[in-house]
Amino acid sequence: MTDKKSITLFEPYAVGNLVVYVTGEDRGSVIEADCRWELTTTLTSCDCCTFRWRSRMDPTFQCRHILALREVLGK
Repeated sequence: MTDKKSITLFEPYAVGNLVVYVTGEDRGSVIEADCRWELTTTLTSCDCCTFRWRSRMDPTFQCRHILALREVLGK
């Protein structure tokens, strides 16, 4: 990962009410701050129900989990 910020793998990064754990160059686990449900998220997809349904109607849709991962990775 060669962006301006130094990102440490498997360390928590708070983004609003989400916690992002970066697990690879383009992926991470995103968790609601008040929940233990861990979502596997990449720069282009997410396990959440919102992404699965909305992306069928709008292929450019990005859920808040994808946006949080992108924010942490600086992408």
